[in-house]
Amino acid sequence: MAKAKTDGQETVLRFLGGTADDYDLIVAESTGGLDAHWKRWILERMQDPQQVLDLASGTGILSFLVLDRFPEAHLTGVDLQEDYQAVAVERSKRRGLVDRTTWHRSAVEDVELPEAAYDHIITCYLPKYADRPVLAERLGRWCAPGGRLLLHDFAHPTDPKVEKVLHERYVRWLDKMERERPYWVQCFEGLYDFVRESPWTEDLPPLLEAQGFVDLEVTHVHKGCAAFITGRKPL
Repeated sequence: MAKAKTDGQETVLRFLGGTADDYDLIVAESTGGLDAHWKRWILERMQDPQQVLDLASGTGILSFLVLDRFPEAHLTGVDLQEDYQAVAVERSKRRGLVDRTTWHRSAVEDVELPEAAYDHIITCYLPKYADRPVLAERLGRWCAPGGRLLLHDFAHPTDPKVEKVLHERYVRWLDKMERERPYWVQCFEGLYDFVRESPWTEDLPPLLEAQGFVDLEVTHVHKGCAAFITGRKPL
């Protein structure tokens, strides 16, 4: 019997379903190039990775940056959407990286992976959608002793002035998409409120601490519009 989708999984499919061919351009343009900066932030904090788990790996933007930077690494990618993962799989074939990649099409909450197998677990844009108690429990099982977590997503600024500017930019962007690229509207309609209402930066750290992670830090960047949670499993 197929497992029922969580609210977060349903939201992912509603926002991003059918957009695999355009996703790389969408994320670059909609963030004004900050997506590349955020991914570099993760890369710069990885330490000689050997077995990397990329959750919500999508079309493989972050995955292939890791593989390029760390030629000894093997990467396992997990993504819910078949069309996104098909793009990543095809890219791995074209680039001769089949032997260095493993792909699972699954929700993070459902995927079966080996325990204590990954020295780095990374993700972009997953935490706000995930069932975070389940996510934390699975991260605790999958992360190897001494392994590192590097989790990133959008966040909502607490400064009212920044929030006002962000909302104005969001409205202008949505209007621009409605006029110029209406097939992109689904990616953004409702996203602002979803990010604003997600408490992932507050509720995930204590859940991770309960799973044995230490040195947990929440780092807000770009005036609170994005955040990272980092931590590690003790040896």
